[in-house]
Amino acid sequence: MKINISKSYDNFRMLREDGAYYVDKTAIIKKYLEDHFDSAVLFARPRRFGKTLTMTMFRDFLDIRQDSRDIFEGLEIMKYSSVVDEYMNKYPVVFISLKEIYGENISDIEDSFKLVVSQICKTMEFLLESDNIGDSDKKIFKSIINQEANRANTIAALDLLVRMLKNYYDKRVFVIIDEYDVPMAKTLGTEAYEPTRDMIAHMLSYVCKTNDNVKAVILSGCLFTVKNSTYTGVNNIIPHTVLSPLFAGDIGFTNEDVKKLLEDANISDKYELVKEWYNGYLFGREEMYCPWDVLNFVSSVIDGTYSEAMGPKSYWVNTSETAITILRGFLGKVPNVMEDFETLLAGECIYYTVNENLPYHRMHENGANIWSALVETGYLTKAVKEEMPRMPLRIPNKEIKEVFRQEVKTFFEDKIENQFVDDLDKALWNKDIAAAETSLNQILEATLSFYHEYHEYSYHLLLDGFFTGLEYRVLSEQETGYGRSDLIILDPARSRSMILEIKHAKDDNELETALEEAASQIIDKKYDSILKYQDYKTIVRYGVSCSGKKAKIKLV
Repeated sequence: MKINISKSYDNFRMLREDGAYYVDKTAIIKKYLEDHFDSAVLFARPRRFGKTLTMTMFRDFLDIRQDSRDIFEGLEIMKYSSVVDEYMNKYPVVFISLKEIYGENISDIEDSFKLVVSQICKTMEFLLESDNIGDSDKKIFKSIINQEANRANTIAALDLLVRMLKNYYDKRVFVIIDEYDVPMAKTLGTEAYEPTRDMIAHMLSYVCKTNDNVKAVILSGCLFTVKNSTYTGVNNIIPHTVLSPLFAGDIGFTNEDVKKLLEDANISDKYELVKEWYNGYLFGREEMYCPWDVLNFVSSVIDGTYSEAMGPKSYWVNTSETAITILRGFLGKVPNVMEDFETLLAGECIYYTVNENLPYHRMHENGANIWSALVETGYLTKAVKEEMPRMPLRIPNKEIKEVFRQEVKTFFEDKIENQFVDDLDKALWNKDIAAAETSLNQILEATLSFYHEYHEYSYHLLLDGFFTGLEYRVLSEQETGYGRSDLIILDPARSRSMILEIKHAKDDNELETALEEAASQIIDKKYDSILKYQDYKTIVRYGVSCSGKKAKIKLV
């Protein structure tokens, strides 16, 4: 079966009309409108999980100005005649996306917001012809279209628009606001943050509080960042976050969704690989995948650009500048953060209370807030299906583990000269033990001062980050032979590989003993088995022992 995979669609109508492959998620329409209706809801998910596609799907289903039966034909929602009869193309809809609102200062941001609102109003100029709408409203409406309205009228524009639509159609209005928190995320750490947050909260308050013209407000975003605002209307919003069981599997790909997609693409044999790299999220009680990753991977296999030697890619990396900023904003600043990183990269859990109502500006107040933000933005996930006061948190999958390793590498790079790393890399491949020891000791001297205690994984984390940064394929804790090797460095282009087994010594006197133990373990556990099987022509093996800022290396 030939399928048309497209990664770029966030417009439901365009996706359906162009015949692109679609994983049917329309059941959320029935679940929300008929089973779990609330007058103001937030669907909070990390970037690239399909929020915008979901919001445009709601718009296209509800919008009274559309005829959408053709684009929903054959989909799950059409089985529910009661919902179709009551809601399909029966309500006026205001749809606004805030993801393009930006600026270097609050004045620019307000101008950007004014432009977005103006463009929406232009699509509804027919309202000016209605006798059911008062002249004063028409006058303000015209000023908004012309971008001449004052700040107060611009912020209240949605309230004006729903009132005019209600008068025109004699039906209450659905307001759909996509990526509502992006302006706040973009201004994080700047003087524009507080006035931007105030502007967005004020706008939401107009439509989220009791409003006889509004049927419901549907929001999408990453964080519920306006909770407890001075504008009481925003406190009426019911959030469905990554911790919420309700709607957990309705945005994103479930395990069954992925199995069907791979089957339709005739690559079911890739299931375990896809699961290892892109699965691992627990939303509510559902095991979830990021659609962006899975679709990119499937597309690469179909079009022949996928490389078996290099393996899957981290497509999600750098899709959100804000998320990267969050991650980089606390490395080396929050107590015990590097120890927590070690624990996570070792495949284990850290335990923190997750705050679902965390404003962006409070992220860096303490470590617990940062870990909460990383859960909400997709870097971490809970490790249990049920909520608990202190939640076990883990890295979801291999892809996100790569992101963490890259960020650790970037953090350490700022502390040392790149030449040290290059010298270590060259010396290890050339089997120059003296030069390798000198470079590694220079690196340890420059980087380890912020650790309160040194653990084996402190050194593991450091070397993992550097070799990842040098764009090798790094296997950490890889099962091979009769155990798990600390680090395996792969250079497929040159058919060469390197094994590093690392041991921590309590003091300098035990460095030699630890070194012999590391070297013997490589032989006894047959850690080179996986490399021989993959036909690497060059296999270099090293035992490494470390104590404090000192290290020794032995060629096995």
